[in-house]
Amino acid sequence: MKKTIIWMTALTAMVSLADPYTGLWVGTVSLRAVSEVSIPLDENNVPVAPDPTKPTATGDRADLTVILHVNDAGQVSLLKDVAIVNRNLSGDPSATAADIAAAGSDEGSLSLVTDPALYAEYPMQKALRTASVVFDFGDARATRVLDELVDHVVNLAKVKAEQASDSAIATAAGRNQLVEDAVAEVNGWPADIVAAADAAASYAVFLDSVKGGIPAIAASAALTTGSAWTFFQSATNLYRASSFKDTRAMDLVRAVQAAGTAHALSNAWNAAAALADVDATALRLLSGKVAGDAVAEAARYASTNAATVTSGALQTLPGVQALIAAALASKVAGYAVDSRATDAVDGALARIVAAARAGHAADKAPAMIEQEALAAGRAALAAGAASWPGTRSAPTTDYTAFVRSAAFAQVPATAMRAAAAAALSERVQNPLASQGAVGAVAKAAAVNALQAVYSAAARAMLNELPLEGTFGLGSGDPRFAAALPAGETLGAAGLTGQIFLPANHPTNPFRHRRHPDHTSGFDITRNIRIDFDAEQEEGGIPSVTRGVSTVSGLYREEVFGLHKPLGAGKDVGLRTEGRFQLNRVSAIGTLNGK
Repeated sequence: MKKTIIWMTALTAMVSLADPYTGLWVGTVSLRAVSEVSIPLDENNVPVAPDPTKPTATGDRADLTVILHVNDAGQVSLLKDVAIVNRNLSGDPSATAADIAAAGSDEGSLSLVTDPALYAEYPMQKALRTASVVFDFGDARATRVLDELVDHVVNLAKVKAEQASDSAIATAAGRNQLVEDAVAEVNGWPADIVAAADAAASYAVFLDSVKGGIPAIAASAALTTGSAWTFFQSATNLYRASSFKDTRAMDLVRAVQAAGTAHALSNAWNAAAALADVDATALRLLSGKVAGDAVAEAARYASTNAATVTSGALQTLPGVQALIAAALASKVAGYAVDSRATDAVDGALARIVAAARAGHAADKAPAMIEQEALAAGRAALAAGAASWPGTRSAPTTDYTAFVRSAAFAQVPATAMRAAAAAALSERVQNPLASQGAVGAVAKAAAVNALQAVYSAAARAMLNELPLEGTFGLGSGDPRFAAALPAGETLGAAGLTGQIFLPANHPTNPFRHRRHPDHTSGFDITRNIRIDFDAEQEEGGIPSVTRGVSTVSGLYREEVFGLHKPLGAGKDVGLRTEGRFQLNRVSAIGTLNGK
């Protein structure tokens, strides 16, 4: 890891960042405290439960690798793995990322790739890959929408069982007919309830409907009036349609109305386009090969024509023309104004010209002018990406594939057949069964019938876990919980996030494929909190790019599912905490750049 940090830090030093913490941060957490769960006896043999909210020091430590990425807009993601790949390799499969760095390449040639499905888009190579085995992100939304659908089915099955007459359930034939009647009733659900789970399709419909209303939303004085209110109601209905809880439509209306109030209509269109660009096409372009090659070509030309260079002259260069064409192609279809990428390109060319002219006026050597012009152009592209950050709540490809699968479409019928049969059987075998007991039996039967579907939902993966809060020195409260004075609590957190590992996930620690009682585990929730020191720790790597290359602080987790809840209210999980130090190993601000 030290070699990686050294050569990547050298590359980072030449890049000016849109956010002072932009880039890839890798480091280690040393967990040295954990909640006590045993209840010891005091000197009088009286059980004394320790305070579960304050982890106590351990005799040993557990070291975890942590990988965070901060994009140009300052948004933070927790990564489980990332590959640093070179987009400009000559095709030599033996070349490593270190070889490329030694040959004089820089970060303009590199991409940070977190989605394995994209590996084929890059030249064959031995890429540098960093991973953390302690983080595995299940896409909780896939399991959640399945649970919601099963609950709808079970509630209906329970009602059908309660309403059935004694004579109708007296015979097996009668019960079978009631089951088939209930199944027939839910056969139409895939057209509405099942379809509501397809957040990608529903959002596409909303985007198509809102295009014509962008000017009116931007002109609305407030979100509660005019077209802004009408479209916001539609967006809210989309949010409520399923347990996916898609906020993108509401975010779009808010952003358009705010941009229209504070700025020009073109800004409102760009705000809408940023949220409509579900594949982050513009952002990936600005950090990708086409943009990197174009800026490098423009900087070289400007360095040898520093006295007379103009943006118009740069636009005639083949690489710049290719970038302009790609920027135009990246516009969101149907949006009258989407100048995010083209504005960033124009800004980059203008910055390159200004840097070259300034270098010429200062009588600098062409090599120095090229270096400064290149850095200026890249900074402008990064600033363009920071101006219009995309959404981080779009459904993953795994989620969308799951809700569009034939197995998911059959969930209502499959679950109803099992739930109704179990509920009716419970009524026959236990006439005094309560409503809750009938429902519990029905749900257990439905879940058992859908084991394969639940396993498919649990395999839906996230490549990045968005974290809320602010990354940076002084963000949060980096004090150990055990060291807090009596009655005092921690202040606001620096970063927070939640990892959910469903009971049926392949890596759930309670599962054992060769043990019949361990085919399903327990849902595990990990609440993560990261708090930063106000200053860098001594002994860190020398500062680069705005003075920060090392950050430290306190990492905390509260885990539910591994142990019964603790505390008087049974609402406290297993807590652990320890010091961390992260080093910036790259200043690339966009993941999966083209």
